[in-house]
Formats: sequence, structure tokens, C-alpha cells
Amino acid sequence: MNVWILQTGEPLHCDEESARPMRAINLSNKLTDAGHNVVLWSSSFYHQKKRHRSRRYAVHKISRRLEIRLIHSLGYKKHIGIVRVIDHAHLAWNLRAALKKEKTIPDVAFVGYPPIEASAIMSNWLKNKGVPTILDVKDLWPSIFVDVFPRVLRPFARFLLYPYFVLAKKTMKEVDGISTMSQGFLDWCLNFSNRYPSENDRVFRLTTLSMDLEFKKSCAERLYWDKMGVTSDDANIIFVGTFSTAFDFEQVYIAAKLVKDCHFILCGHGPCLSRTKDMMRDLPNVIFPGWIDASQLKSLSGISIATLAPYKNVENFTLNIPNKIVDSLMFGLPILSPLKGEVKSLISDNKVGFTYDDKNTLASCIQTLVADSKLHGEMSINAKNLYKDKFEFNKVYDGLVNHLESMAAGK
Repeated sequence: MNVWILQTGEPLHCDEESARPMRAINLSNKLTDAGHNVVLWSSSFYHQKKRHRSRRYAVHKISRRLEIRLIHSLGYKKHIGIVRVIDHAHLAWNLRAALKKEKTIPDVAFVGYPPIEASAIMSNWLKNKGVPTILDVKDLWPSIFVDVFPRVLRPFARFLLYPYFVLAKKTMKEVDGISTMSQGFLDWCLNFSNRYPSENDRVFRLTTLSMDLEFKKSCAERLYWDKMGVTSDDANIIFVGTFSTAFDFEQVYIAAKLVKDCHFILCGHGPCLSRTKDMMRDLPNVIFPGWIDASQLKSLSGISIATLAPYKNVENFTLNIPNKIVDSLMFGLPILSPLKGEVKSLISDNKVGFTYDDKNTLASCIQTLVADSKLHGEMSINAKNLYKDKFEFNKVYDGLVNHLESMAAGK
């Protein structure tokens, strides 16, 4: 079976080894392991590192079964801004030009959404060629763009973004199936596009392959954290991610100020890192190690008692189960999050952490967790069991491979 994947904004096999695998790498590996041939289309611009992999169209032959095709785009320095909008339009234009020259046709395709423009170009080309296609929706574009405007300006914003709404709805309607990370996301897509449910519509969790560190590597990483002043003797609460407008650290600041016997290790980089550091500057129990790799994360999780997922309560997250939640389950760490919706239900139904708010504060949740070791142990076991049952890597991706095989066979 010949499979095409379009996935931008993610690490690829041709990036440095420390890049964390996401949909593109994980699905490609599973497909090639199953004996299928994969062409992975992506952008020449590396979103996470904000640099170009190539300044022109490039092809990387990763293995006998895997080829990566990089479509050139302008690039950008900020997550949000007009330059990124232009970049996505440029990417779509160049993708369209590349597809015009394409002579091969895949048996089935998996198209990542967003960005809107590139996924629309690819999906339309595949439809015209009669290729069964899954649209993998990971963010609620363009609706989330409207949400950032003050309520009084949202009708005006929706008017300005009207062409994106039309293009997004058209793309969702013309594909053979939609995949999402949660049922809430899938319901949103069907309602947004006025699309009838299909047997090809499925939920495939965004999950990660668990890893075991070699003894030497584990010792080296533990020494790294010792030098940072982070040890297993402390009650460590961790955050690992991109410091962006998606998160609200105000409650984290209040909790760190009140629960002084806990260490808050906030890992990562991003446009809001400086602002977050300024907020926490008077708190000696808050540590900013910077960006960490997968092995350092694995080691850190082994000496921590819980993870922070301080997402803002916007539809893009309340309908979703973000990968930070899945990471917490995999590591067996209780989750501390203010999210309502899907994540709140997951936490309460499975007893894998706490949902905090202005009444049930983050500080009180942490104090309860620290004071009750039995409760902590139960939540840790529940988290691991839930991961194995619903989010285990091989279950999710083997299911996705089987689904693509069925679609290709039924075309």
C-alpha cells in the first residue's frame, strides 16, 4: 500500500535526534513497519525551531519505504502574526505547484489540519484523483482566531476571516473521513462543517511511545537534575511545554507562593517565557531549566509527584485532550489542570488528578496530594492503567494503520 501523509508544524525524521516524535513520525514509522510505502509531505520551515530545513523544494530518502518531500515556505519568527499567515499561503501555493507535476497517486492519504490552506489544496487534489482521504484535525482553526478578539469585536473578526471559514468547511466536507484526538473535537468538526457522520470518522488519541532509559543514561540525567537542585527528596511539580498564550500561570504563581515546601520546575521555551519568569522572579522554589529532551523529561518525571497543565479554558482545549495530559498518564503522574470539558471529565471519572479553580485552588490541590501519600499512589496507578487502556501507543497507531488499510481496500 502506498500512503501519503501531509503534516506540517511537526518534527520530522530528517531533524535532529532529540526532536520529539509526533503524528508525522509516529504514523510513518508504524506504516513502514507494517510493510507500506510512505511519502511524507511537509514544510521546509521547522516550526518548533523557527528555521528552515531547506530554502527550496527538497526530497529526503529516509529508507527504502519512507520519503520526505519538503515544500518551501517563507517562514516566520512569531507563533501569531501576519507573517505566519503569509507563510501558510506561500506553502499552499508551492504545494499546489508541486502537485501539478505529480504523476503518482497514492492508495490512501492522511492529511494534517491545520494549516487550512495546505490541507485544502492537498485534500482537493486527492478528491479529484479518487484517493480515499482522512483529515486529521488537531486545532479548531479558524474559530480559535476569533476567540482571541474582545467579545465586541468578534463579529468583525469573523467577517474578516470569512474566506477561511468557507475553505475549512469545504475541506471537512469533501474528505472521506475525519480523525481527531477526542470525541468533543470530532463532534465540533461535524457540527462546524454541517457534515453527516461517516464510518470513516474516528478518534485516534495523540499519544507518545513510552521509553526506557538505559542505566547509564538514567544516571546521567539524574545527575543533571541534581546539579539543577531538583532531587527526589523534594515534592516536585512539573510543567513541560511551550510558554505561549495558551497557558495561564497566575494560579501557579499563587500556589508556588503558598506551598513553599514544593518545587515547581517549569521547562521549555516560547514567546511568553520572559513574562512568566518575571512573574515568578521572587519565588526561590520555582526553577526554569529551559528546553529539555525526552530522556531528561523521563528522568524528571521519575522524581516528581504531579504535572501542571495550566491551559486556558477556551474551546480548542476544553473539547480536546492535549498531549500533556497523555504524557502525565504515561508517566503515572496526577494531573493538575483548570480545564473543564473533556479533561475535567477524564480526571474526575478516572481519579487521575485534580481540576482547580478559584474555589478549589491549585495550592489546596497540591497540599492535599502532598499530605495524602495513599491518595497520590492511587492516582498514579489509575493514571498508568488509563494510559494502557485508552492511550497506549501501539493500540492507537495500530488501529490507525488498520483504518487506513480498510479505507484503501474499500475504495
